[in-house]
Amino acid sequence: MLKDRLLELIKEYINHKQRLSHFKLNRNTQVRFLAQGEYNINFLLDSSPNTYVFRVNTGSQMENKNQIKYEYDSMKYLEPSGVTPKVFFLDDSLSFFPYGILIMEFLEGEPLQYEKDLSKAAAIFSSIHSLDVQKNHTHFKVEDRIFSDRIKEGERLLANIWECPNVSREIKSFFDRFLDWTKVNRSKEQYFINEPWQVINNTEVNSHNFIIGKEKSYLIDWEKPVISDPAQDLTHFMAPTTTLWKTDYLLSKEEKELFFQTYIEGLKGTDKNIRERVQLYTPYLYLRALAWCAYAFVEYHHPNKKIKNKDTFEKIKTFLQVDFMRKLCSPFWH
Repeated sequence: MLKDRLLELIKEYINHKQRLSHFKLNRNTQVRFLAQGEYNINFLLDSSPNTYVFRVNTGSQMENKNQIKYEYDSMKYLEPSGVTPKVFFLDDSLSFFPYGILIMEFLEGEPLQYEKDLSKAAAIFSSIHSLDVQKNHTHFKVEDRIFSDRIKEGERLLANIWECPNVSREIKSFFDRFLDWTKVNRSKEQYFINEPWQVINNTEVNSHNFIIGKEKSYLIDWEKPVISDPAQDLTHFMAPTTTLWKTDYLLSKEEKELFFQTYIEGLKGTDKNIRERVQLYTPYLYLRALAWCAYAFVEYHHPNKKIKNKDTFEKIKTFLQVDFMRKLCSPFWH
């Protein structure tokens, strides 16, 4: 497996005398597999008393030519928030690994639990969304047409399903009709154009991308941040396609309201109709989430896919059940 091959390469990489000399890794540094996503594999560098995460990037969801540098630059910019990992090292030369790598701090804690950590999550979002994005953010991608951006993204993600024999006719019909509906209703994005509110969005805010510590909590995995309306992250965070992804939890109306109130308090009372923004954006978030599942479903049938997670594939198949997708979208589209 790729992670096993990388494990041995990392051991060789860190033993080079010059390459990581400023880290002061001791001779007994241990390298262990930590976790993997769809486009990254993370390893633990245990060099007591210091511990780091060694991150290997295998692809880009954003079609970036230099994905790992985009992530590194983003994390550097986010450090003043105090709720994201510090990043120390970048190697995008591809001279040793055929992949980009970075090294960042290892954070102690547990994944977020919706039933008890909503206020902590809201405070994290407030800290990140309070950062000034008006200056020196030229490397970030900007999305200021968030309905049009989701439609464009949906069309790109769905491009591989129409001729795929593994995707049922019923699923194809659903996406054909849903995509048409989003285009017909695209004009509603004018609200966001007339009343702009731009912050840094993570865009992948599932429960396992939060580290809830005893004293402090964090949002990690900054693979594809963008500057856009805060409705992007808040809608994503509360949506069933997110809460059901790693858990079997659905937020109640009362829990959502508590989250909104705590978030607004963290912004010192700033509220530019965030509840209405989330309501308007929700069906377009569903387009992104469900279209990605369809895209990934096709990719998982490809023998050359580098990373395959069994649990992820099972969840993808669950989300692509047409009854599930129809029920999800029914408040907005019939």
